[in-house]
Amino acid sequence: MTTAAQAEGVHLHAEVDPLPFVRGGYGGQIGVRDDRIGRVRVAVASFSLDVPDFAAQLGGNDDFHLRVRPSAALYVLYYLSPKRDGFAVGGSLRYLRLRYTHDAFDGASADTSELSPEAIVAYKWHPTRFGFYVQPWLGLSATVWRSDDAVVGDRTYDPLPLQAFFTVNLGWELVR
Repeated sequence: MTTAAQAEGVHLHAEVDPLPFVRGGYGGQIGVRDDRIGRVRVAVASFSLDVPDFAAQLGGNDDFHLRVRPSAALYVLYYLSPKRDGFAVGGSLRYLRLRYTHDAFDGASADTSELSPEAIVAYKWHPTRFGFYVQPWLGLSATVWRSDDAVVGDRTYDPLPLQAFFTVNLGWELVR
């Protein structure tokens, strides 16, 4: 992109996810969308957080705690409208690095890694005419590979077959 003509139609995005920051971690992504190939945005993300206990303990996993250690994802979203605001559908492939602990075993932990594809529906909204936007989204994922079972002491974490995730990303279009 050496000229303005070449940059026309290319949209660079930077997003932060406030939820991981509230949960003792971080979350951010950078992405690109090129209008010459349609309304598809590709992004890479890195994140970590402490999973809220109510979510980590679903399905009979009482007294377990779960930390998502620094992890990554590749996102592909398709925006249904050519307008700035509107719905998007797509997915991600997440590489998660997880650490499990349990109240009954002080200091003990189990680390696992997993791959999980995720289906996503989102809505992008620009509250001003500038590049700032808000993008709430909902994801539903399933683990397709796990490095090992999470066993802490004599307790084994029993993951749910499907996991849902909701968040609201805050973003900025860097080039429009």
